[in-house]
Amino acid sequence: MMNDTDRRKKILDILEREHEIKTVELSERLGVTGSTIRTDIRALEHDGAIIRFHGGIRLPAKPKQLSGGENYMVRSVTHVPLKNAIGKKAAELVPSGSTIFMDASSTTFHMIPFLKKAKGVTVITNGIHTAMELQRYNNFKAIIIIGGMLRPHSGSIEGVLSKEMIGRLSADFYFVSGNGFSLTSGLTGNNFYELELKRMCAERAKHIVALIDSTKVGFDSTSNFLETDKIEYLVTDSGAPEAILNECRERGIKVIVGEV
Repeated sequence: MMNDTDRRKKILDILEREHEIKTVELSERLGVTGSTIRTDIRALEHDGAIIRFHGGIRLPAKPKQLSGGENYMVRSVTHVPLKNAIGKKAAELVPSGSTIFMDASSTTFHMIPFLKKAKGVTVITNGIHTAMELQRYNNFKAIIIIGGMLRPHSGSIEGVLSKEMIGRLSADFYFVSGNGFSLTSGLTGNNFYELELKRMCAERAKHIVALIDSTKVGFDSTSNFLETDKIEYLVTDSGAPEAILNECRERGIKVIVGEV
């Protein structure tokens, strides 16, 4: 039986494919009561993830133009084929017995199902959704959640306590995403508190792996948090501009492309 989070992600997944759905049909398809569905709808509407109309629900207009500040649940079902292709390739970089940082992004989240082959891996993350998903698998040595303040609707833990904890940790790899990536600015984002944590994790990792889907390649967000020359691997999908990827290769970045 699905828990609340899984069920609500399933609702958004259905909406991503079908655009809108009647409440009665949704209840039948998920095999839950009308009361449960109404609770889910209220929660998703409160988060700004859906629009409710008489008898049904739909996604907000232009869901593909989301910023990094939007609700995590919505981002988690946006560009899923791209993120799956990226996640599969990124997971191949993880050796058994290693320690890795994973940020709280929805792109990095999509690595998790593909990490089954890696045994005895220790994962350090500030992503509450990431940690919850990781604990479903039994091939990890340890899952360490960076403590601090949970930012509403983002799934991201941040704050002074987080900084103190990161300062005592280190990892072989850091798997990180952003709201944009360009050759001039590197990785960029717009949550200043979380960006500081990302910088710290990058400093504590031997290898930095940027996971950026093609809709973000060549675009900048508000603030730079990781320069291009610090990125060792760029994992993207086959829709990324080849000219930018070639220049990344010329600068010594190992470019890995997941086919969509």
